[in-house]
Amino acid sequence: MSPLPRILDGGTATGLQAAGIPMLEPWLTSAPLRTAAGMDALVEVHARFLRSGSDVVTANTFRTNTRALSRMGVAEAEQREYVHRAVACAVRAREAAGTPHALVAASVAPVEDCYTPALTPDDDSLRREHRWLAGVLAGTRADLVLVETQCTRREAVIAVEAAVRRGLTAWVSFVVTDEITLPDGDALDEAARACVDAGAAAVAANCLPPAAVPRALERLSGLGVPVGVYPNLEDRAALGPWEHSAHTLPPALSPTVFADLAHGWAAGFAPAFVGGCCGTTPAHIGALSDKWKERSAA
Repeated sequence: MSPLPRILDGGTATGLQAAGIPMLEPWLTSAPLRTAAGMDALVEVHARFLRSGSDVVTANTFRTNTRALSRMGVAEAEQREYVHRAVACAVRAREAAGTPHALVAASVAPVEDCYTPALTPDDDSLRREHRWLAGVLAGTRADLVLVETQCTRREAVIAVEAAVRRGLTAWVSFVVTDEITLPDGDALDEAARACVDAGAAAVAANCLPPAAVPRALERLSGLGVPVGVYPNLEDRAALGPWEHSAHTLPPALSPTVFADLAHGWAAGFAPAFVGGCCGTTPAHIGALSDKWKERSAA
């Protein structure tokens, strides 16, 4: 029997919305980093996932790149502090949950939009901005960098290179369509291979429909590094592709159904890590953890 995959956490935005923190422009998921009360709420969101069985907690650095923070009105001299606050909240949650074995992954998102590749800046801007974030993250207690929800191979490679040059372990994950291509039309396996060549220690797909997971795992295999997946579990039937919603969307899958699906992915493809993104709750992670326990006891 292959080793059980690590369990990632679920949707940070989903958890924050459940805690009564709306996802409003321009702050979105970074809103809790503005106040002590907000950070306490964020710590509890992380801790609930860890208590439910997550082995990896993703720090809320998704929107703490210098471009996003500048648009929020955060002065350049204060921007590093927001990155440190986000990672510190994840570290606090690990301690509060009593899960010292869990890894803290610092999220590195596209500097513009995860689903609109046409907005991706030029290479020089990408190198400068990802170099800045990697440099700040190198001074935190993050165990690894999760370059995630990437919509272009070009930016993903630059972000991975920036992290590796600072001595950081980099995992990379791409958002893909049902056809297992990036939003810009690039093939998932080719984009992942380019990132492995740039130094990525693991590759994954995220924010994809659960039905597309087997095809994604199949295309990611054979690259010589661990692979993973964390799909979008929201019921998005009434929305367009990747359309933003400021309101909580109900999950399309129950925790039990999700756990059963993930068990099949683990048995068929032996991924190194499995979790969920938008719409994934602590109940989903708990069901997944219970399924892993059943499998290990069999």
